[in-house]
Amino acid sequence: MPHLSVRLYPGRSKEVKQDFANKLQDLVVKELGCEPNVVSVSFKEIEKEKWDDVIDDEIAGEDIYIEADF
Repeated sequence: MPHLSVRLYPGRSKEVKQDFANKLQDLVVKELGCEPNVVSVSFKEIEKEKWDDVIDDEIAGEDIYIEADF
């Protein structure tokens, strides 16, 4: 608790994703008041041409608080 799953287009380095994951972990710790060791972060790269189909399938049933409009 909690787990953050980030879906994004391919192309970012492991270092960029690690830095972003660390920042997300810090934010969760600050905002939700939990310990860093209970926060996990994963990344899944999705090709641009498959984005709509994959995202629609994967987030079905999730509560979306901000929806992309592009």
